[in-house]
Amino acid sequence: MRPALDVPVHPILVAATIVVTAWLDAAVSPYAATRSLLVAFGLALVLTVIASAVARSAQVGALAATAILLALWSRVALEFVLEVVGAMGFVIGVVWLLLVALLVILLVRRTRGRWSTAAATTALNRGSALVLLAALLLGMVNGRLPSLLPDFAQGGPISSLYLASDAAEDRPDVYAILLDGYPRADVLDYAFGIDNSAFVDALTERGFTVASESHSNYLWTHVSLPTTLNMTFAEQIPEMRAVIDLQRPRQPTLRQLVSNSAAFGVARDAGYTTVAIGSGFEEVAARQADVYLDGGQLNEFEISLLTSTFVADLIRPFAPDVASGQQRERIRHNLAVLPDIAGIGGAPVFVFAHVPSPHQPVVFGPDGQPVAEPLRSNWFADSPGERGQDPEEFRERYRAQLPVLNDLVLDAIDGILAASDEPPIIVVFADHGSASAVDWNETEPAEADPARLLERTGTLFAAFTPGRTDVFPDDVSNVDIFRLLFDAYLGTEYGPATPPEGGGHVQPVDASVLDD
Repeated sequence: MRPALDVPVHPILVAATIVVTAWLDAAVSPYAATRSLLVAFGLALVLTVIASAVARSAQVGALAATAILLALWSRVALEFVLEVVGAMGFVIGVVWLLLVALLVILLVRRTRGRWSTAAATTALNRGSALVLLAALLLGMVNGRLPSLLPDFAQGGPISSLYLASDAAEDRPDVYAILLDGYPRADVLDYAFGIDNSAFVDALTERGFTVASESHSNYLWTHVSLPTTLNMTFAEQIPEMRAVIDLQRPRQPTLRQLVSNSAAFGVARDAGYTTVAIGSGFEEVAARQADVYLDGGQLNEFEISLLTSTFVADLIRPFAPDVASGQQRERIRHNLAVLPDIAGIGGAPVFVFAHVPSPHQPVVFGPDGQPVAEPLRSNWFADSPGERGQDPEEFRERYRAQLPVLNDLVLDAIDGILAASDEPPIIVVFADHGSASAVDWNETEPAEADPARLLERTGTLFAAFTPGRTDVFPDDVSNVDIFRLLFDAYLGTEYGPATPPEGGGHVQPVDASVLDD
């Protein structure tokens, strides 16, 4: 009888190690990485079966499968080569795989008779198991693994809404729709030459108040969103203060602040069922809302995992639209599901829908035609410089996509209003603006052109507030959105937030800079 360690399980263990180390490094929800783990297992199994059939030996086939997996994972080690050759990444990936395969064949032939495949299998089984165990132990020691355990408590499916209590059925539903990276009208005209008045007028005709001086307090989603949902500035949130002072890791701290935000807590206390719709941006996924909805498309972790290996290079020539097609479906899903929620009725809902658009990459062309954006490490990058894209092409793509998004948003709003038994509260806002000319990874706000800073911070804000017309000022900022909303409808007394002195938030920029 063959010893258990002779059974070639090392390809499965290597595949698990690749995903687990990436997961612990990213510190995202385990649910965000589950599909990657299953796909990695499947890939390891398929490679082993095919190689075993070719070699007529399960152990030799497993050796080849493990070699291929390690070669795919070796992209990080060869990143400097890829930066030099750019578009030749696919060729280098293929050549690298062939070289590894050739090396394995040569080793097998030269050492035949000196060692057995059974001995190699046993060694690799033990070694790969130890590496996987070491990764998990490191996650325990550095605190990453224990910190992720609360993420196993995830919100339920949409069917949970049918079972929700009717305790606060007299309150209006709340729909907070975040359009990631959407600038306000004057900024769009300045940065892209876009006349967005048709969209603004359409919102106004539906009863929305559209702010003309609204702005975000921070430049990035991972700061703007936690502060918005926790209704105060980053420096005044103890957990974020600890991140700023390098006393806590950025993740999962910021993501858990989103999931367990003050806004969700206030809504629950008022009898609302909280609903979050995932954007795919796992760093800020509110997976612990009472109900968590995800369309099942590729998420940020999966895209990062693919682009950190040679897998992205290998599939890019054959399926250039695979990720952008998924992004189109996510944008459509996140807006189309809103009327479905409104149609359920019953207990009041507090819905937070994060739509990853018009944030890059652009995935819609004129009239909604698909735009293929092949998988690369800069897939989510904001500016033309980061994307390696001609600035005019960047702006032209942006101009083509925005009307498509506007139509989808208006359709969702119309669907919500039509399906609601009572007029709901609907807030449409952005976490930050665009970056058509500045790489904000390299530019400090204090050193930036004020007009370009306003492009990044001058954000869309529109609110449908039944029975009230004075809820939000024209210069509303993100940290005040839910403070003022709860004051108006729940009787709280938050008032506008008081910014800390000398904090890291961005001061409002006067619109007159756009005329200079």
